[in-house]
Amino acid sequence: MAAVGSEERVARAEEALRVYGLSEEGWRRSPSGNLRELLTDLLQWCDATQHGFERALVAARAQREAESPGAAGGAAGAAGTESAGSAGSAGSPGSVGSA
Repeated sequence: MAAVGSEERVARAEEALRVYGLSEEGWRRSPSGNLRELLTDLLQWCDATQHGFERALVAARAQREAESPGAAGGAAGAAGTESAGSAGSAGSPGSVGSA
């Protein structure tokens, strides 16, 4: 499988978030609100399909770190903190079903 570049990953994420922004309610939300909705939907999907969201998130963070040479430490640490905050706020609504 070919490695996916950072720019391609960002473009795919922007496309997914664009779909949320085009929804009936999405155009009223901020980009971070649409991100929260996407993450909440993914949490619900994981619950419905019995996939482990937290396990997938840990694996995704490890994959991002492995694909970003030189990012270990400074940039990855700062992004990890931001990601944890985003995931935490999105996890609140979805955590009811996963507890």
